[in-house]
Amino acid sequence: TVLPFVLSDCTAKLEIDMQKALRAVHNVLSLYYEDFRGLSPQTKGFKQKSATEGFTSRKAIGRILMTRGRHLLLLLVLACLVALSVAGKDYYEVLGVSRDASSAEIKRAFRKLSLKHHPDKNPGDENAAQKFAEVASAYDVLSDEEKKTKYDRYGEEGLNNAGGGGGHDPFDIFSQFFGGGGRNRREREPSRGPDVVMPLRVSLADLYNGKSLQFSIRRETICHHCHGKGAAHEEDVHVCNECGGQGVKTTTRRVGPGFIQQFQTTCEKCHGKGKIYTSTCPICGGRKVEMADLSFDVDLDKGTPDGFEVELENYADEISGQPAGHVRLQVLTAPHPIFTREGDQLWMDMDISLRESLVGFNKTFTHLDGRRVEVVRDEITPPRFVTVLKDEGMPKQHSPSERGQLHIKYHVKFPESLSDEQKVGFRELFSMK
Repeated sequence: TVLPFVLSDCTAKLEIDMQKALRAVHNVLSLYYEDFRGLSPQTKGFKQKSATEGFTSRKAIGRILMTRGRHLLLLLVLACLVALSVAGKDYYEVLGVSRDASSAEIKRAFRKLSLKHHPDKNPGDENAAQKFAEVASAYDVLSDEEKKTKYDRYGEEGLNNAGGGGGHDPFDIFSQFFGGGGRNRREREPSRGPDVVMPLRVSLADLYNGKSLQFSIRRETICHHCHGKGAAHEEDVHVCNECGGQGVKTTTRRVGPGFIQQFQTTCEKCHGKGKIYTSTCPICGGRKVEMADLSFDVDLDKGTPDGFEVELENYADEISGQPAGHVRLQVLTAPHPIFTREGDQLWMDMDISLRESLVGFNKTFTHLDGRRVEVVRDEITPPRFVTVLKDEGMPKQHSPSERGQLHIKYHVKFPESLSDEQKVGFRELFSMK
């Protein structure tokens, strides 16, 4: 009766499970039971009696503890300390399964928890990363029959002493379980579906003035009937018993003394899906997705540059089991009949006559915002001459009150022919000093 009281006091102060401690003490004392028998003639005699009467080792240890004093009390304290260290981590508790859970139940628990706590789905969450590592360690032990037996008998300390606990990369365990083999953390797959880049053709006037445009896309969405299962009913989806739900089969072949080759092939039974379907969804035909039209407004600031991307989060095709990717709308400027854009600079061509190039002119044009802009010159304007109008270019995207410049290039239109009278007039004009 001493054992329960001592352990109760120890476990109460350290907040550990009483049954775990009792089980661990029993395991430790069982390991050293042969030493206990040699402590005194009384214990030897008791051992002989217990053997003849068929007592269990647990009852024998209890009788020894009651008949011996200081020697066994010291050993009991040692066993208690060992028990406390052993009982620190419960792998069954980590996976949320009972101690008599089947291999299939352990696999299902690992699949669910590893996907839930995977760092790719919880970026920057240290608690999720720690939980992911614990889940991987628990599965590494409980999925191996030899390790599981040692753990059930001696606890985590027994695994450490046997060299079978820890030291495994949780990402390797995760990858091997899902059929991908070991891989580096830098090679992890993205946590969402692929992004889609789509052109958004916009007029130069809309980019000059700013615009709210309505945009429509057609994308794949999770089937509303089967919710991405692909079957008419959820119970019609079964894990492939050929590959265990991994979609691949691993084959090992000995290629020489001490050399083993391991390679993977797509499971022929489930065609790499990992699941078998006994019915087909009447809506999506087993594709798990259906087409849907989606419309939304896109706000473009004044001066939005050509090539600018508007990101619409999670608007790409939906994929069962992961968030949808992003749609990136890439702004492409539609050609304008008058103006050409170069960053925040605008260019335009203006035709003038020979007379205007010589004596000057007064012209107007309509700007992109509808204003009438006047251009006046009273000097000679040679061909391809450029006039620069300050603050008449494109607005700057993040400072719309600031604008670039407008460059006007002049093209002199020469007459195709001259009359005799015009020729005389030009000769007299150019002969003047």
